[in-house]
Amino acid sequence: MFQLKMIKCLAACAAFALSAGVVHAGDFPERPIDMIVGFKAGGGTDTYARALASAAEAHTGGQPVVVVNKPGGGGLVGGRFVADQPPTGYTLYLASAGSMVLKNLIKPQVVSTDDFKMVGTIGELTAGIFVPANSPIQSLDELIEAGKTSDTALRWGHTGRGNVWHVAGLGVLNPNDVKAKDVPFKGGSGVRAALASSEVDFGVMGAHLGRGFEDEVRLLAVLSNEPHPAAPDAPTAKDLGVNFIPVSSQMIVMAPARTPDDVVAQLSDIIVAITQDAAYLDTLNTAGLPSASVNGADTAANIDASKADWGQLLESLE
Repeated sequence: MFQLKMIKCLAACAAFALSAGVVHAGDFPERPIDMIVGFKAGGGTDTYARALASAAEAHTGGQPVVVVNKPGGGGLVGGRFVADQPPTGYTLYLASAGSMVLKNLIKPQVVSTDDFKMVGTIGELTAGIFVPANSPIQSLDELIEAGKTSDTALRWGHTGRGNVWHVAGLGVLNPNDVKAKDVPFKGGSGVRAALASSEVDFGVMGAHLGRGFEDEVRLLAVLSNEPHPAAPDAPTAKDLGVNFIPVSSQMIVMAPARTPDDVVAQLSDIIVAITQDAAYLDTLNTAGLPSASVNGADTAANIDASKADWGQLLESLE
């Protein structure tokens, strides 16, 4: 009799523990949501996360979004951490997704987009193509023409072979048959310094990195279909009618792959609402960063399309 009661008790406890781990979308969220950022505080991805968190409570029933920085591995350490968390919807990852996708196209990494369900896109870091401020090249068309006709190959700076801004550069050079010697530097600030000293003829880096350095570098165009808030008067490659493949680093909120679809759908609705909040938009405009408001399903489709387009560009790497 004692053994029977013990078995029933254990079964009841197990059932309770199991039910406690199940998320009911109708009650979600009932506690704070952790937003993991795979980089140190103060960078672009962190800025997006904190802008999201500052406007979140009006759309989460008063529950806060707590930003937690877990830097390392170019953001992949934080991503692996989230992928391994219980799929409750209470631990999310804010990914600089362009970097994650490109790294996995080159070589399988410790974590990839396959380890997550897409919740939504909240922003997009886009590239600009710059020349030194004293360069005789005045437009993107002139740069393309110079790259085709110069007796010696132009030198161009980027943030590392296979990185987002390197591939963004290939996205405009390859379709226009421009041959140039690529020179890698450490980070966008390294590219900017090389441009300022005329060490390179042109460079590709985050379009926002030219703001405040207009006496040293000149932005020819934003390599995007949309204007950039840090340089609203700069033309886009689309405006100029230049053939290019857009390469950017989308800021995407992700949930562990086993998170229930109904929870992901509710999270997606929350994220879309936050990204349309005036407080969120004002924070990003002040920082000179582009916003975006894309639901989870469309985000997943965009990721799949990027993998196909960017894979073709990577094939050109020697």
